Amino acid sequence: MIYRIEVWIALAAKQVLVGDMVCEIGTDGRGRGAFRYAPDYLNRKWAFALDPISLPLREGEFNVEHPGIFGVFEDGLPDDWGRRLLVRKHRIPLHQQNLPNLLLAIGANGLGALSFIETGVPPQTSEEASVIVLDRLVEAAEAFERGDKSDADINLLLGAGSSPGGARPKALVYDERADVHYLAKFPSIKDPVDVVSIEAATMNLAETAGLEVPGTKLVECGNRSVLLVKRFDIVPQGRRHMISMQTLLKATGYYQARYVDILNVVRKVSADPKGDSERLFRHMVFNAVIHNTDDHLKNFWMTCTSAEGWRLSPSFDLIPDIGQRGEHVLFFDLDPTYPGRPNLERLGRTWGISGAEEIVGQVFTAVSGWRNAYQACGVPQRDIERFSEIDDYLNPNELVGELEVDLNAPLPEDDE
Repeated sequence: MIYRIEVWIALAAKQVLVGDMVCEIGTDGRGRGAFRYAPDYLNRKWAFALDPISLPLREGEFNVEHPGIFGVFEDGLPDDWGRRLLVRKHRIPLHQQNLPNLLLAIGANGLGALSFIETGVPPQTSEEASVIVLDRLVEAAEAFERGDKSDADINLLLGAGSSPGGARPKALVYDERADVHYLAKFPSIKDPVDVVSIEAATMNLAETAGLEVPGTKLVECGNRSVLLVKRFDIVPQGRRHMISMQTLLKATGYYQARYVDILNVVRKVSADPKGDSERLFRHMVFNAVIHNTDDHLKNFWMTCTSAEGWRLSPSFDLIPDIGQRGEHVLFFDLDPTYPGRPNLERLGRTWGISGAEEIVGQVFTAVSGWRNAYQACGVPQRDIERFSEIDDYLNPNELVGELEVDLNAPLPEDDE
């Protein structure tokens, strides 16, 4: 089957056609596709590339093999939870649950600035639920997880806009009184601990440690906690375009990647490579000491507007090792385990980070108050004790091995 899709971008109060894509899905489920920028978009002074690595701003056709769409467009789709919502909302049969059809289903309701419209159909506006109905959304999310097909409020959840990223329940909501757009993160019936309160506390801790994080609010809906995370893709001038590090690094399927791989992309793409390199380093140190092992490439993004250029996004999805996996997804050079404070400082010097030791010290000082931060957000004491290894990581006398360094790897590129 062949899909023809227009890609639009939201700017200020209007949407602009960026380009066209075509995708052919074979009977075996494999796809191939192409994309080209619209001539009118290329002629605009403020135009920027949707993907500075794979889709540079130029005329002509860009081709892609399986799965048939470029990664920057797949970035507009949610993962498991949101895709299940899309399929149910649009009643997409199994044989049509492919990437281009999911893009058409999400339309203008993904994070970021892009919309996906069937050729010839007028652009859509995004959908968000009101924070006033948060309690009903929480109930609906639980019913949806249980597989309940009769709950009337599930229609409210389906109309709240499809959630981006991750397998956990969430929805897009709008606070009309404060004129603030949020990503609402709900508890899951599968949670072994109070994940929502733990994430709220960890985000507060990250802000204390000097990380740039979106604003958060922990609210109670009945006997359940909900975390509201302010959307950083919405700005007064319209939207910020977003692209994941997984796409920029062309990492597909199973991959092994290092923090330095992200660093090299930042220094190649960012409008402020020095500042964003330091922000990435601080984020890495925080992930290490708080034991955030879920540090995969879709938890790191670059954003872009014509005024700001490409910048490293704020840090999000910060949480300790709830799954008790032990090893990080991203490697500290060749090692996926906690490297210790001296080796983190050594990595900072290797990266050329100005004041690396000071940054490490600031993060360690902030994280030393993690128990108080967790208690302040109402995290149960039994859950707090689950993460007691954080105290070990903070211990300056902890015995750690020498950080294994890949001597054959390319050095990080210069900031300039």
